[in-house]
Amino acid sequence: MKLYFIRHGETDWNRQKRLQGNVDIPLNENGRAIARATALGMEKAGLHFDRVYSSPLSRARETARLLCPGQEIRVDERLREISFGDLEGTNYQVVAQLPMPAPGGESSRELQSRAMEFLGEMIADPENQGKKILISTHGAVIRSLLMYIKGIPHEEFWKGSVSKNCGVTILEAQEGKITLREENVVFY
Repeated sequence: MKLYFIRHGETDWNRQKRLQGNVDIPLNENGRAIARATALGMEKAGLHFDRVYSSPLSRARETARLLCPGQEIRVDERLREISFGDLEGTNYQVVAQLPMPAPGGESSRELQSRAMEFLGEMIADPENQGKKILISTHGAVIRSLLMYIKGIPHEEFWKGSVSKNCGVTILEAQEGKITLREENVVFY
């Protein structure tokens, strides 16, 4: 099975460098444009998906709809972005200087636990074997999965960058083993 984790398209808060977390900010016009361009790029690459999953947040659901029009989108709460609690809406640079998790927020361990629970269920489901599955989600969710696969400690969670909007991370699962095939692939 191949799992294609895509970060949602751009929002106004992405452009303004504000933490969205669980605030339900919609895609902006550029976000819709890059999602449509990604759909065309995937089509040119011969990619078609057997199943589509999404975070419940509208920016991820709309990205999935634009990529796979007409397909059923299965919403899963575990794909929701990390909660930044009281810091949601704050500028990225300010947050980089503050201890995490924020008051009322979620830790990287909590996020990774729910993301890995989702991934484990996907891999264990016999109906998913041999399938190509698109998962529309968020930067921190993808980062938490990559940290697990690469063995990166939680203390380094906020170091580095997140995937580009509509960047795709491809995982392959065979016989219970997860392999990172490609990271932050752009089809637009």
